[in-house]
Amino acid sequence: MPCSIRKIYVLFLLTGFCFNSRINAQHIITFCGAPVPMDQQFVQDKLINVIKKQVNVVNLPSLRQRANSYFPLVEKYLAAYGLHQDLKYLPIVESGFLTRAESGAGAKGIWQIMPATARGYGMKVDAGTDERENFDKATRVACQLIRDNYTGLNRLAGTVNWPLAIAAYNFGIGNIVEAIKNQGNNYFAMKLNPETGLYVYKIIAVKELFEYPELYNSKFGYNVFSAKAGPKKKLKEADLEVTNDADIIGVIERELEKNKDRKAPVIKEEQYVLAHIEGKMKNFLDGNMVTIVLDEDLITSRYGLSFKGYSFGVQGWIIDDRVFFKLGYDHDVTLLDLTKQKGVLLTDLLSKKRIDVLLKNIIYQK
Repeated sequence: MPCSIRKIYVLFLLTGFCFNSRINAQHIITFCGAPVPMDQQFVQDKLINVIKKQVNVVNLPSLRQRANSYFPLVEKYLAAYGLHQDLKYLPIVESGFLTRAESGAGAKGIWQIMPATARGYGMKVDAGTDERENFDKATRVACQLIRDNYTGLNRLAGTVNWPLAIAAYNFGIGNIVEAIKNQGNNYFAMKLNPETGLYVYKIIAVKELFEYPELYNSKFGYNVFSAKAGPKKKLKEADLEVTNDADIIGVIERELEKNKDRKAPVIKEEQYVLAHIEGKMKNFLDGNMVTIVLDEDLITSRYGLSFKGYSFGVQGWIIDDRVFFKLGYDHDVTLLDLTKQKGVLLTDLLSKKRIDVLLKNIIYQK
């Protein structure tokens, strides 16, 4: 199989992309509301490699417990500062939500703020007190810093987007301004230092694994949120290496120019369709199949009409105390319980003969 075709096939297996003559992606990956340029082969390969590595981060139960505790609080701060909710995943990459985490360079706390930066924003950092360990104060400063990076890049470089603003959080605004002057404003095509070049990819990878685990579990063949599971054959470090080849950068720029007017589908509305799961299973393990029955007609933008009474089998995956299902509609249809939480309780699946659920159906503008 030619290398280019093999890469596309791997992407299909891992991320649910569907390629036709127009390379129309059904699994739309976004960051801070903007689509990630997954039509670029270099971006595809790089994100796949990062996702593989981040599996070893997100499958720690203690990390998920901390993250789920902090997420509601971080979301409120982000909203208050006018920042996108995707940035709640940044502390996972920085510290794993550990308040006392400290890097070799001296960054500390959940948001890994450097001492000079902390003092510049009025935080107390000395031998007796380090306010970077204080969740409230550190989160306020982090939000201010991210917002200042965004407005600062627009003022100093004349251009800004969220990947660049977040790269500045890692590399410093001065370095990103210089990179923009020399390389343009497309983070995904820039040649940066290895850490910054992967930084935004890591946040996107964590977001994908947290928000769509059922898609990745099915593609990987194991539960990425289970510390006991994993690939039978461990990947070698050489298999995961990512390089920014100067020749490839030029190719990417030309492809981006060619595809600059392509836009992601626009969501028209979200519908909720009644269905139920046939439950009361004696046992349930990761990857087992369950039967879903439609209690109302389901009309999707991409897949057409499925009538009331239609039943189909789907794989389920246990994440903490809930079971998530890959329905075969990619992002378009998601299974929720009647309180609109994703998935269903494992105890319900084991004890109830019938579990009423909602299918959230995304309808796109034509």
